[in-house]
Amino acid sequence: MTGRISAWAYAAGVLLVTGCGIAAAMALRPGFAATVRQVTGLEPARIAAPDSFYTVRVAPLFDRHCAGCHGARAAKGQLRLDSFAAVWRGGRHGDVLGKDGELYRRITLPQSDEKAMPPDGKPPLSKDELTVIRLWLADGARGDVPAATVKDAPRLVLPVTIPQMNPQDVARQRAPLADELARLQKRYPGLIAYESLASADLQVNAMLAGKRFGDADLQALLPLAARIVRLDLSGTAVTDAAPLSGLRAVTHLRLAGTGLTGAVAPALDGMAALKVLTVTGTNIAPESLAGLRRRGVTIHGEGDDGA
Repeated sequence: MTGRISAWAYAAGVLLVTGCGIAAAMALRPGFAATVRQVTGLEPARIAAPDSFYTVRVAPLFDRHCAGCHGARAAKGQLRLDSFAAVWRGGRHGDVLGKDGELYRRITLPQSDEKAMPPDGKPPLSKDELTVIRLWLADGARGDVPAATVKDAPRLVLPVTIPQMNPQDVARQRAPLADELARLQKRYPGLIAYESLASADLQVNAMLAGKRFGDADLQALLPLAARIVRLDLSGTAVTDAAPLSGLRAVTHLRLAGTGLTGAVAPALDGMAALKVLTVTGTNIAPESLAGLRRRGVTIHGEGDDGA
């Protein structure tokens, strides 16, 4: 005997050791076990529907409160809550779901408890947020239940975010038209203003000038056209010849109480950014605005012939 083992025996030994290693890892790490089962086809990959209660209501809560410690960059306790499949894989100690599971127990602990989640110093989940997660868990933590069918869920209130103002950035954006704006504000006092303190965009309220404001005055404002986003011409003397098509940044336009007719439609079609149009008290026929409707422009006052 040479003391050598056959290639078949060697391969069998390698497979046996590898199999034992994988089995041990699966026993010690349930999350890894779930991954192996999915890769080998023994367990289907879990995917949540886009309109499901999980996707619409639960996932945003996990992203906001949990993913910082249980996400791609950090997975404390080998638990990730940044995807539906990851939530179902569980953590170091296995499954965390179920209405009596570890997940719900941790998020309902008093903040003074060292095991409470989110940890001390981070805002806890609100009563409504806890209710959303409780309803999801009680229904089996499913990913196929449409959000609209869960009737007992608290009303969805989106968090309000206030954009931070950068004075230097605002000043930089305003600079190119600052001199022209100052000149026109002097000529038309009170009619032209910035949309907000944090914006370089402008709003024009020509209604304050009434019939003293006409086509020539609108023409005079064209140097500011790139920044005028709101324009109120209600009750002014503008006509169908007004240079409206040159105001391509305007999103909101009011023409109420003017003498405009359907002949102004081509100019309105040329206002590429237009989103909301008011034509109350004009002679603009609804059929002349068909192109704007096809673009999705919201039109108020259609069918009002000025009576």
